[in-house]
Amino acid sequence: MNTSKRQQILAVALNLFAEFGFSHVSISMIAKEAGVGKSLIFHHFNNKEQLWNEVKHHYFLAYTEAQLSLFDQEKDPIELIRKSMHSYFNYVQANPQVARFFAYAHLEGDEKCGEMDQPLIRRGSELIQTAQDNGLIRKGFNPTILIMSFITTINQYFIAQCHFTQWDHRLYQEPDHFITELIELTISGIKS
Repeated sequence: MNTSKRQQILAVALNLFAEFGFSHVSISMIAKEAGVGKSLIFHHFNNKEQLWNEVKHHYFLAYTEAQLSLFDQEKDPIELIRKSMHSYFNYVQANPQVARFFAYAHLEGDEKCGEMDQPLIRRGSELIQTAQDNGLIRKGFNPTILIMSFITTINQYFIAQCHFTQWDHRLYQEPDHFITELIELTISGIKS
């Protein structure tokens, strides 16, 4: 299968899994939507679970590479947090189905998600802890909670738009304003 067909199957699978979850999507649905035969999907992915895992890996890897690059490039911990939040927001904004897909993965108890992001969480937490130890970020909070809070907030921004729009429709008129405010609120809460 050429790269474009493979990418097409992954993109279709992401959309369907994000819409219906793992259990309610069949290989037949994916094949029909992708315009390929089921046998081609089975030949390259063996089964639906392998396709699910490949979708997870493919879209997670795209974000991971950008975040690892930020870890290596940005030495100021406050700027690293600011840029990490902005980077994650931009990634989910460009790939809104990813947040829904991973929400289904969490609802279905897929523990492999935690295994995949463990190295990122560990490294980010260590960098925050070092900044706390050096007095650059206030002490007294668990670094993992900081990471959880911004990832969860950003995911929910995209997943629950129909809900949050009722609270304040302006949140979605200017997404850049939303992420800037979230970042500044977060930074002001952690600075020493």
